Amino acid sequence: MGLYSNSAFGPPYKEVRRMGTNTEPNYLFGEFDFDTQPFLFNVTQVSLTSNVASVTGTLISGGGGKGPSPYAAPSVGAKCGVRGTQTNGGVFNVDPATVTAVNWNPATGQATISFALTGANVGATPDTGMMVVNPYEVPDGPLALNLTSRPIALIYTPDESDNSRCLFAECKFTGTVPTSATVVLQVANVDDDARYQTVGTIATVAGGAVTQAGAEFSFLMGKFIRMKVTALSGGDSTSGIVGTIFG
Repeated sequence: MGLYSNSAFGPPYKEVRRMGTNTEPNYLFGEFDFDTQPFLFNVTQVSLTSNVASVTGTLISGGGGKGPSPYAAPSVGAKCGVRGTQTNGGVFNVDPATVTAVNWNPATGQATISFALTGANVGATPDTGMMVVNPYEVPDGPLALNLTSRPIALIYTPDESDNSRCLFAECKFTGTVPTSATVVLQVANVDDDARYQTVGTIATVAGGAVTQAGAEFSFLMGKFIRMKVTALSGGDSTSGIVGTIFG
């Protein structure tokens, strides 16, 4: 087995396979469309202005999903990669990069994807190659004190093992990380805001740095679970959160 590859195109020595149970994490904060496949584009044009690259291409595969358009749109923040371009000795061939802007036309399948790239300015130049943009989680936001996630009902019966009442919860902060924050897991027997009780802390931020990002919970007895932001300071309109559970 080779070393882990951070390539946006995926590791060359193997493919990433889904678990045989076909079970994906549940999203309490944020969304992710598991039906969306990586977007693959034929590159038609490149440019570089003030250390921001823009690569234009036409979709040849991928996308799909449950979005409102024929293809779920590529997203800012997603991992992308470019191969095979020739302009300025292939300076636009990056792998991976992070998408900073998207100009997307779902009717034609054409997109212009921008990302940070240090180099001399390059005017709009026809080019060829391939560009891939991976699907991306869409966070909830902006963050606010007492922000609560969607509730999810636990599924277990008395004849199932204790593992059916165990889960791992995880949070990811996006955009500007707040100065401090606390996200907790809450449970209730009835989906009523006043009846939720906190069972533990999932994530914390202190001094603008994430100090805890997840936690494991065992033998939960409540029927409904949710996440809640119980402490918050700092952040701005870009501050968002993604919260998942798996059990």
